[in-house]
Amino acid sequence: MELRPLGFGEIFDRAVTLYIRNFVPFVAIVMVLVLPLVVLQYVLDVGSQPDFDAMLRVLNDPAIARTEHIPTFLDSPGLIAMSVFVLLLSYSVWPFVLNAVAVGVGRLYRNRPVEFRACYEVVLARWPQILGVIGIEFLVLMGWYGAVMLVAVAAVLLTLAVGAALPAFGPIIAVLVVLGVLFLMMPLLAPLVVALSFAMYGVVIEERGVIDSLTLGFARVFNRSEFWRALLFAIAVCAILLGASTMFSILSMAAAIFHLPALQAIVQALPMAIVNPFAVVLIAVYYFDVRIRRE
Repeated sequence: MELRPLGFGEIFDRAVTLYIRNFVPFVAIVMVLVLPLVVLQYVLDVGSQPDFDAMLRVLNDPAIARTEHIPTFLDSPGLIAMSVFVLLLSYSVWPFVLNAVAVGVGRLYRNRPVEFRACYEVVLARWPQILGVIGIEFLVLMGWYGAVMLVAVAAVLLTLAVGAALPAFGPIIAVLVVLGVLFLMMPLLAPLVVALSFAMYGVVIEERGVIDSLTLGFARVFNRSEFWRALLFAIAVCAILLGASTMFSILSMAAAIFHLPALQAIVQALPMAIVNPFAVVLIAVYYFDVRIRRE
């Protein structure tokens, strides 16, 4: 593996190359979580099929909603409990799976093959540090969310005040304020996620402590030379994930319409099995590129 600073396009080219050449081991790594989720998702899809059919009937004939009871997801405590279990399983296991993929990329950078057991051995040996980073990441993201809510409330109050003084310009001012809030807050989220990903790689790949990894992750992204590059990179990754998610969501809805729960569960699992690992490979390649530039 040639270790040199990469251009923006070269990062994507290398990620695609590494992912395609090692597609089988990367997919095998994520199957640890995907296979159980496919089974659970199938059960959820079968159980929620009547709710989906009822929703389609209401869309075709809105008058039905006034004359008969329409079953909803909230009518089934069992489905709610299973949904919560699926969410907790994903949240607790997925970070280990994604880190195993990143370890696989690290092995490729050291001219070693991506091996299922070797990748998970590295990850599981660092489980306390991984949990520590997950906990701090949650607090950081909640802090960002709280800041967004404060700014949004302030923006609403400002809009109401200006709208009362200048009623003719109220709608225009409201739109400008919303765009301003998004312009100020959203560009901070994308590099923030990249920095937190770098922190996670720090505890696993570099075997650093939690605080040291977090500090270094933020230092590698939030600096004059890297911030805007990280922002552009994060936007590109989000666009890939959003496009793939939209496509698979449409296919999943089509499977639900034709009452094919098994196909629906498989389609819903494909982004996690195929697209998300590629995104992790992409972020990992960018992580190594930043380290090469700095170190």
